[in-house]
Amino acid sequence: IPSYVLCMKEGVKLVTGVEPQIVENLETRIEKGTKVLVCGTCLNFYGVKDDCKVGTVSNMYDILGAMQEVSKVITL
Repeated sequence: IPSYVLCMKEGVKLVTGVEPQIVENLETRIEKGTKVLVCGTCLNFYGVKDDCKVGTVSNMYDILGAMQEVSKVITL
């Protein structure tokens, strides 16, 4: 189980529910202890802030801190 799932740039669209199976998968990971952080600035930029279904709306300061906290970062 990953410690974090970090959604930035267009990745924030994944938490809006357009693909329900992605939201379900993230909810399952949250139940198992994964923290899902979603960039609030990116949500605003794409106009989908009110559509965020899962995760914690965060900022780049916290997202960068999460990246520095772990030993390995995988980007998609």
